[in-house]
Amino acid sequence: MTSLILVTAFGPFPGVERNPSREVALALERDPPPGVRVLSSELPVTFRGVSPAIDAFLERGLPERPAALLGLGVQRRASFRLERRARGRLDSARADNDGLSPAELGIDLGAELATVCDLERLADALRAAGAPAVELSDDAGGYVCERTYHHLLVRGAELALPTVFLHIPPVAAMGPEEQARIVRGMVGVLAGG
Repeated sequence: MTSLILVTAFGPFPGVERNPSREVALALERDPPPGVRVLSSELPVTFRGVSPAIDAFLERGLPERPAALLGLGVQRRASFRLERRARGRLDSARADNDGLSPAELGIDLGAELATVCDLERLADALRAAGAPAVELSDDAGGYVCERTYHHLLVRGAELALPTVFLHIPPVAAMGPEEQARIVRGMVGVLAGG
């Protein structure tokens, strides 16, 4: 039996011309770990557009029950960073691809949410696959990634699905092919429950 993992990722945004998260998601979809099927979606890098895009993606992926939801985003550091929580209030002045910031939009999502996944186990899987540095974080960045993670956690709780968000290194620190190989190891563990 094959486990389905639904993976979200992003394209370019101000300051990041090449976002490896989409390339990694596509590589996982083309070449998933044994016993796993991956369906991925590129989300808009906009505070207003990301939640409807997630909902549409889940509708597409839910005829079959997924084993987990995985969000991917890029960070500035050369490490892999697993996020423990997503804040409910975003007040950054950093603009999205529509030129809007959470401060302008007054984004209040409600309660802070946290993953129920064993992030230490997933961090170990990343290390075993060759990740040079792995961090566990309580700060998903306050940008569209944090908005995305919050919505994924809400939907994951509604559907009783494990939900994780992983920030990956920029292309300058590590190529997407190598990143995909490392994340593939973690996805195999995530799919196993």
